[in-house]
Amino acid sequence: MNKFSKLIKAIGLILQRPALLNLILKDEQVLQRAFEKEFPHLELQQTDVFEWPEATQLAISPYAFLSGSSMVTDFAFLQLVCRRYNVATYLEIGTWRGESAANVAPYVKEVFTLNLPDQTLLQMGMSQAYIASHRFFSKDLTNVTHLFGDSATFDWRPYEQKCDLIFIDGDHATEAVERDTQTALRLRKSEKSILVWHDAKSDGEYPRYEVLLGIYRALPKDLHQNVYLVKHALCAVYLPDGADAAHLQLNALPTRQFELGLSSTKL
Repeated sequence: MNKFSKLIKAIGLILQRPALLNLILKDEQVLQRAFEKEFPHLELQQTDVFEWPEATQLAISPYAFLSGSSMVTDFAFLQLVCRRYNVATYLEIGTWRGESAANVAPYVKEVFTLNLPDQTLLQMGMSQAYIASHRFFSKDLTNVTHLFGDSATFDWRPYEQKCDLIFIDGDHATEAVERDTQTALRLRKSEKSILVWHDAKSDGEYPRYEVLLGIYRALPKDLHQNVYLVKHALCAVYLPDGADAAHLQLNALPTRQFELGLSSTKL
């Protein structure tokens, strides 16, 4: 089949199923070109938080090793930030099983975590098992408050200018990341507050431009210089005081190795 025939077939498939067009528009190469066109002078920078003195004898608990979770190093990073910057009030958008909330809860005064209401998830066609998994690890923690709503329409006024760290892990579409980042800017307690985005990388090394477009579009340009991808994790972070960093280099030789001790408890 030649290229012209493939093009005609592709157009026919898109006409039959318009949603297929989203696969093209969300292709990483397409998004990367859009990012480079919109931010032609911006070079992605990466910081290695595991060089911090706090990065010793880390204990990640709970961790379920189930679908939709973060990497172990993401939870370690959140703990490190909370400890290093004495975070008191932590707020996250996107609860899922409550693993991130549970992992930071011992290191902060209070945690607020927002997720869609169970009834909304049910109306979306989600299974009872999927719905029941939400908040599993965080529901009984005394310093964790569960909030319910859509981050696009939730009344954020009680939390504005109250948060030391805002973790954005909701809808990862560019427009949603941009909107949630704009919200997070209003939630900051001060200019020293920290912003963290999950899934800013597609794996421990490669950037995810769908998310990065939303981040950089939402942030004022004078804050761009203090946004970093987190080495060995899926996160990006805004650190107001800056950090040691280097330009992102893909497929570089490893400069660090980790040793993990594994134990489990039957629930």
